[in-house]
Amino acid sequence: MSAPPPASSWAAPPDFYIDENMAGRSLRRFLEELGYVVHTPSSVFGRERLSRTLEDSDWLPVIGSSGWVVFGRDQHILDRPVELEAYLAAKVHMFMLPGTATRDQIISLVSTNLGEICTLAVARTPGVYWLTSGKVVGYERRRAEVRKRRKP
Repeated sequence: MSAPPPASSWAAPPDFYIDENMAGRSLRRFLEELGYVVHTPSSVFGRERLSRTLEDSDWLPVIGSSGWVVFGRDQHILDRPVELEAYLAAKVHMFMLPGTATRDQIISLVSTNLGEICTLAVARTPGVYWLTSGKVVGYERRRAEVRKRRKP
C-alpha cells in the first residue's frame, strides 16, 4: 500500500471538516500532519454555539459553500432520504465512515482512500460517498447494495 498523499501533492489541496459525530482528535491530527487544513464544528461555529444543538440546516450551507470535504459517520442516512437530499442539495463532498469503526480503522480507511477523496474534491464533484477498505463508493451504488441485501 502506498502512503497517503500529502497536501503538497495538489495545486490547491482541499480543506477538511470533521463532523461533530466524529468525536476525537486522531483524524484531525492525521490530516494536519500531512499538511491539510482541518476545520471542526467548534473552530467554525464556536463552543458556545455548539452547546446548543447544531442542526444539519445550520452547518450544511456554511460547509457546502466553502467546498470543504466532510467526514462523518451516519449508519442510517440511506434510511432518511430527506437527510441525504439535504447533503446533496448543499453540494458537499461528504465521506461517510462506518459508525462502529475504531480510531485505527478510521485512520486506515482515510489513509487508503485519501488520493481518491482529494481527486473528487478538487474536481468539484460534490456527493455523498462511503469509504471502504478498497475504494470510495458513491451513494447511488451504496443505496443499491443496501437494498439488495435487504430483499428476502
